[in-house]
Amino acid sequence: MLVLYEIATYLSNDMYLPALPQIMRDLDLSDKQAQLTLTIWFLGSASMPLIMGAISDAYGRRFVLFGGGIIYITTTIICAMTHDEITFLSARFVQGGMVSTMMVSGYAAIHELYEQKEAIRILALMSIIVMIAPGLGPLFGAMVLYVISWRGIFWVIVVWASIAISALYYCMPETLPLDKRQVLSLQLIFKKYTRLLTNINFVLYMFILGFIMSGFLSWVTAGPLLVIENFHYSAMVFGVMQTVIFGANILGNASIKYLLKVLHVNSLINLGMCIILCGSLFMLVVMMYFPHTLFAFLAAMMTYSFGSGLCFAPLNRLGIETSDEPMGARVALSTVFVTSFAALGSGLSSCFFNGTITSLVWVIVAPSLIAFVLLRQIQHLRVNKV
Repeated sequence: MLVLYEIATYLSNDMYLPALPQIMRDLDLSDKQAQLTLTIWFLGSASMPLIMGAISDAYGRRFVLFGGGIIYITTTIICAMTHDEITFLSARFVQGGMVSTMMVSGYAAIHELYEQKEAIRILALMSIIVMIAPGLGPLFGAMVLYVISWRGIFWVIVVWASIAISALYYCMPETLPLDKRQVLSLQLIFKKYTRLLTNINFVLYMFILGFIMSGFLSWVTAGPLLVIENFHYSAMVFGVMQTVIFGANILGNASIKYLLKVLHVNSLINLGMCIILCGSLFMLVVMMYFPHTLFAFLAAMMTYSFGSGLCFAPLNRLGIETSDEPMGARVALSTVFVTSFAALGSGLSSCFFNGTITSLVWVIVAPSLIAFVLLRQIQHLRVNKV
């Protein structure tokens, strides 16, 4: 049910993309204002995790999940009914912010309910959902638009989220006992996050996760321009290429379930990182010898994507395990790290990508090399500690 709800939250941004032209006409928006409806959603989702982490540590996971769910559904209804630009933008900001209630309390509950390997398997499943939503969301939105207007997209999300939240209300346990709850105090919140930020192991794991995410988001941002503008393939061809690359990541996450039966968690991370490095080295070879061969680069990107799928969930869990701080605070700060590095990857590609494979390779390979060095550093620290 948590997976079902997570899909609903992501679809609020992915599913309505095909409807942007209709929304522009109905609400009398310019191109920049239409793009702002996307940007402001991301601003909302990035601004709330630390707050929601503190609230969930004080009042419990269910309180944050269901309270945020009610607000999320309400703001989605407002998006479906409003005829005013300011109201629509305000609702989009709050809607994005409420996604963090699922990210923080839902993932915190997973970490609290399950032991290490089982938690990693579930985190891998959640990552698969994250990969599927951007790929299928626009298609679902287009199907709804074929039958009804753009407002119907938001109503579909309202129904979907309502079903998921109602089911979670009956099946999701409260994983934070009363005796472990924290007082909601600004001073205490500041101390918790300060201790996490000064925990070298936690920070290193989050940076490794972040740099891997940065490289992947560099492709997501620049990929359409590379394929469509520079190599002159159609949007449909790009869609197929994107599906294949996302599919490699999904395959990596799906493989975790089986590999954990024969590999230790650290061995799984090392395997994933080695595959990422192989993909990065492959990209460098393509850049030097085949700079105009798109499909060779795509093969390298698939390798990178598969490796990132293998090691992302294990790295997430090991990072969470490095601290004894309240789970809400740990998950909230890890969410901020990952989303911040996602923005970094997008920003790097925007700054340095000039339409060539060479420019894109560097903004993918450099973060992966930094991630490898940091992983070796944290393993060295652990060996010295033992």
